[in-house]
Amino acid sequence: MLSKKSIVIETLLQEIREGKITPGEFIPSRNQLMHRFHCSRTVVENAIAVLTGQGLLAGKQGKGTFVRQTAKNNFEPLRKINVISRYDAKSFSSAINCVQFDINDFGLPVEVISPARANAESEILTGNDVLNVHINPDFQQLPLLNYLKERDVRQILINREFDGFDRIYTDTLTGFRQGLEFFRNLPGREICLLARAPEIQYPYQTSRLLSFYQACAERSLPITEKNTMIHPFRKIEKEIVSVKKFFQTLPVKIAVLNPELILPLLNLAAGSGLQPGKDFSLLLFDCFLELPEILNTVVIRQKYDFFYGELKRYVNTLDENCNGGNFTAAIPPEVTVTGT
Repeated sequence: MLSKKSIVIETLLQEIREGKITPGEFIPSRNQLMHRFHCSRTVVENAIAVLTGQGLLAGKQGKGTFVRQTAKNNFEPLRKINVISRYDAKSFSSAINCVQFDINDFGLPVEVISPARANAESEILTGNDVLNVHINPDFQQLPLLNYLKERDVRQILINREFDGFDRIYTDTLTGFRQGLEFFRNLPGREICLLARAPEIQYPYQTSRLLSFYQACAERSLPITEKNTMIHPFRKIEKEIVSVKKFFQTLPVKIAVLNPELILPLLNLAAGSGLQPGKDFSLLLFDCFLELPEILNTVVIRQKYDFFYGELKRYVNTLDENCNGGNFTAAIPPEVTVTGT
């Protein structure tokens, strides 16, 4: 739910975009806005201050506030960093799937903001001297990302590759290309695929699947429908039983694209008397488990620690150029082969 201040801001912006208030024309007075939105003068003043800070409005002493002829979008040197993340500041050093960094390492004020608060109070993310760092944003945050983009607010996405935004992400295609070069030579005549189905809560999954299929096609490695299980897996322990179809012809290769499916697969195999490395080879994407060394296993790991270095480089670019420009950093994952 939007705050009163956000409602005032969004309404004025909409009226400016639709030409109801044209450049050079005065916006309604403070009193008129107070009555219209049933809010205090402080709320109105704060909303106008946000739009003025963005260069959309300007004040004329004794006359009121009017819409600028041309929006002023000049960036100023960076003075604050907002980190939009479901992890709080204390969790950054230990969180899996998260950029691990010290919030005191930038020499600037850093505030960690939850996605819920960012959506409810989006005006706190605006300003021409602010950088917003979005950690693993999901599809539900796209309206917020576009809201900030429309207002020329500097922002960067971490571990997401949504088009049109500055971003630092894992180059999954390169990882699969390298991993499949090893995987193709391991025991097993056919490659089976085990993965989550793309859903709104897994914004990375479509790209991950496409990269895997592209890398397979480039190497003439067919993935047949009977050797594929792409499923929502809302009850993993029960639904993983269907993977037994992969074990009809041994040995077999199994590519697992989601780390939460690895242990259930190994438990299923053990219950069937099958041994990894002997009866089946594995390609694992982002394995966080402390597994014993398994023969004939390719592991592709995202380099989360590299994200931090790229983020610092990006911040330095903003300091030097103020607005920074387009920035894309695709980080190839680490590929290892165990027990061959």
